[in-house]
Amino acid sequence: MKYIFGLFILFNVLASHAETYLQVNGISRHDQSGYNEFNYGAGVEHVLNQNWNVAAGWYRNSEYRGSSYAYGRYSFYKKHNWDIGVAVGAVTGYRRATVIPMVFPEVCYGWLCAVAFPRVEATGANVIGVRLRIPVN
Repeated sequence: MKYIFGLFILFNVLASHAETYLQVNGISRHDQSGYNEFNYGAGVEHVLNQNWNVAAGWYRNSEYRGSSYAYGRYSFYKKHNWDIGVAVGAVTGYRRATVIPMVFPEVCYGWLCAVAFPRVEATGANVIGVRLRIPVN
């Protein structure tokens, strides 16, 4: 409940200043079996300028645990409905560490975004995830 309240406050603050998106986290596909592929959750994404966005939120991770995330994203290609960039940030909720740094590519077309995470451990998996990015102002 505290995560939902925090996101509500953040959403209201950011929505009053510039372009803001509601992130609706969804599904993923792993190249190994045994992982959660229904990664429900939500977040807020805020546009800082033409190339930079920041985002924060919560989702049910691949290890069936809750994860909070925050990142900055640089868009190096924006044309028509396409928005392609690279994000750098951190995520919590995984067994191997309390906080894990993350770097990932993201490709968005309209409201639909796809992300890719390469395997970082010998026992891990490569992952492709899909989420929605819904404009709220």
